[in-house]
Amino acid sequence: MVPPALALSGGSIPFICSCRIINVRIEEPMMLYQSTFEDLRSRIRSGEFPVGARLPSEADLLAHYDISAITLRRALDMLREDGYVARRPRVGTTVVSTEPTARLRPTDRIDVGVVLTNFDDTFGTRVLEGMLDEAGTDTDVIVKRTHGDHDAEDAAIRALAARVQGLVVLPSSSEFIPPGVLELLPTGFPVVILDRRYEGIPVSDISTDNIGAGAAATEHLFGLGHRRVALVTSDSRVTSNDDRRRGWVGAHARNDKALDDALAFHDVESTLPGSTDRPEDDVARLVAFVEAHPEATAFVAGEYNIALLLRDALEQVGKRVPDDVSIVCFDHPDATFDRQLFRFTHIAQDQPGVGRQAVAQVLRQARGESGSRKILVPAQLVTGASTAQPPTGRVGRATRSPSRR
Repeated sequence: MVPPALALSGGSIPFICSCRIINVRIEEPMMLYQSTFEDLRSRIRSGEFPVGARLPSEADLLAHYDISAITLRRALDMLREDGYVARRPRVGTTVVSTEPTARLRPTDRIDVGVVLTNFDDTFGTRVLEGMLDEAGTDTDVIVKRTHGDHDAEDAAIRALAARVQGLVVLPSSSEFIPPGVLELLPTGFPVVILDRRYEGIPVSDISTDNIGAGAAATEHLFGLGHRRVALVTSDSRVTSNDDRRRGWVGAHARNDKALDDALAFHDVESTLPGSTDRPEDDVARLVAFVEAHPEATAFVAGEYNIALLLRDALEQVGKRVPDDVSIVCFDHPDATFDRQLFRFTHIAQDQPGVGRQAVAQVLRQARGESGSRKILVPAQLVTGASTAQPPTGRVGRATRSPSRR
């Protein structure tokens, strides 16, 4: 009796004869998907399909190789796994390298490079803490600091890209994307931008919801009764500054407050990474601004250090915080054990969360996830000693006491 039919795959198959069992070896020619893969790989390596070019459409490839769609998909998967091509939504299959790259498995160790303009206890240190927490013991994090220098930034990006499997970059400007990053993107190299946003460029970015945060800071002051709220930031051309201003503007509209653009001061210099300006010069400029706008009873400061400079300027013209004016700033040092530290009402960014998500996104990309993500992380208003009702809105105001440093 002949047994049920056996699957006809490559290898030895028992075959029943009337007299004895013999082994028939079915020798398959080179698999079609393998030959298709090798031909496409050869055409990529020869430059027929250069880096950045799209492969022909699926219909054209099927007609050229006279194969099934399943066979073609398997060949393209092999090219993708070896790092020659990447599938891009609404674009197609694009050549990203003329040489094979090592395949990353979930268990492989990965090095992540981080390029920052600067970091301190007000912003940056806790971002790094979040990155290290997410990296754990299986991922090494290599950090370079550029102090806002464009050339140093580009050199750091290129140096790290040659030795790591992914990059997190905090660029010094939002006006242009670093050239090193721009060159990496078509290759499919994992890159995540931190605290900046580049419209129209397919790169993942993670930042605080600065529009919402700027609005929350302004609306807190409106809620206390202030009618004229000024904005003080550095002159850094970055989207975080732009978004905080948009939040400040939007809060005026939502609360039916007249907006005076003259109450926006964007000329603080000494707080910028790598700046050679003296804090005293910024204080002098802020004194002139405050004296020119006595109607402002509250201020939103773009950084903690700007809030310190602003408080010095206010005290020089005889105004005290919060007796005469209120300040809300962005970020604040923890200073857990310093009970005497004057604590500003501030916007607390989820810096560890930003760092964790940045590394998590790089790791996802390094292990094969395609496409870019734009992630906004919410912030929180923390009340401190720097805000109160405006003088005209208080009843039985206590005698003034100097603000503590």
